[in-house]
Amino acid sequence: MIKTVFKQLHLWLSIPFGLVVTLICLSGAILIFERDFGHIGQAKVSSNGRAPLPLDSILKSSETYLAGSNQIVGVTTYPDPEHAYKVMLAKPAMAAIWVDQYTGRVISKYERAEIFKLASAAHRRLFGKSKAEGASGAKTGKLIIGISTIALLLIILSGLIVWWPAKGNVKKKFTISTDKGSYRFWFDFHCVGGVISTLVLVVCILTGLNWSFGWYRTAFYTALGSEATKSSSHQNPAENFTAWETAYSKIKPQNPRNEIRMYQNEADVVIGGCGNQQATTTYQINPENGKILSVIPYDEKSGSSHIKGWIYTLHVGAWLGWVTKVFYLLCVIIGAILPISGYYLWIKRLTLKRKHHKS
Repeated sequence: MIKTVFKQLHLWLSIPFGLVVTLICLSGAILIFERDFGHIGQAKVSSNGRAPLPLDSILKSSETYLAGSNQIVGVTTYPDPEHAYKVMLAKPAMAAIWVDQYTGRVISKYERAEIFKLASAAHRRLFGKSKAEGASGAKTGKLIIGISTIALLLIILSGLIVWWPAKGNVKKKFTISTDKGSYRFWFDFHCVGGVISTLVLVVCILTGLNWSFGWYRTAFYTALGSEATKSSSHQNPAENFTAWETAYSKIKPQNPRNEIRMYQNEADVVIGGCGNQQATTTYQINPENGKILSVIPYDEKSGSSHIKGWIYTLHVGAWLGWVTKVFYLLCVIIGAILPISGYYLWIKRLTLKRKHHKS
C-alpha cells in the first residue's frame, strides 16, 4: 500500500517536471567544468622568462582602455606565468578584461563562453536574462527552477522507497538486463541509475536551493549553527594603484603558488583544500599606503564564510578535484536521462494497456 502511494507520487511529479529536471541536470553537467575551461582561448600569454610589470603599472595601462565612467574594482593574478591577469570592472556586472602582465597590453574583454552563458541561464533562471544583461533576473524562471528542484527531491525519495529491495533481493535490484528487450533494459537502467546517482543529486539539490529561495538559505545556515550573511560585492573602485602594488609586493612572495584577488581595502589569497576549493585567507589593507593591517586565515573566519564555500564546492563536485567532478558528471548525466527513460516507460505502459483493452 505504501509503495503504491509513493509510486503514484513519483509518477505524477515526474510528468510535469521531468523536462525541466533534464534541463537542470544537463546544464549543471556543463557548468561543473567552467572554472577549468572557461578561460581557454582568452587568457594565454607568453612569459619568455620575463618578470611581470609592477601591478600599479598594469592597472594604469588597463585604465586607458576604459570608456566613460567605468572604473577598475579588482584584479586577479594566477600562479601560472602563462595565464593573463584578469582586471575586474565596475559595470556591467561581472565585466572584466584580460591584460598581459608582461607588457600591460589589454588582450581582450572577458567573455563568458556562449556554452557556459547558455547553461547558466538555463540552470539558474530558465533562460531568463541576468543582471549582467541589464535585467534584475527572470523571477518566474528562477521560481520554476526552484520548485522543480524541490519536486526532484520528492521524486528521488519516492523512487527510492518504491525501489527498496526486500531481504535477499539486493543483487537483483542492482542488475540491468540487456537481453530481455528495450523496455526491460530501460526499466532496469531507470531503477539502478536512479539509485546510483541519488547521493550526488540530493547533495546538489540541498546546496542548490540556497540560490533559489531566501527562506531556504536562512534555514540552511541556521541548521548549521550560523547566520546567512551577504557576501561582499567588491564594487569599490580602485583609488590608489600605488598602494595596491605595495600590498601586492608583500603578499605575492608569501603566496607564489596561489591565485590572488586584489580589491580596494583587501586581498583574498585562494588556498583551496579538501572540502572547500574556494577557501581564502584575507589580507586587510590600508588603501592610502598599502600597509597590511591584518591577516585573517581561513580557519579563523566566520562559520558563514566556511558554509558558503562548502555549498559551492559540494554543489559543483570540486571537493576532491577532478575525481569528484568526473563522478558528479556521470551522476548528473544519469539524472538527465532518468526523466526521458521515465517518459518512455510510462508511454510504453499506456500503449500496452490500450492494446490489452482492445484485445
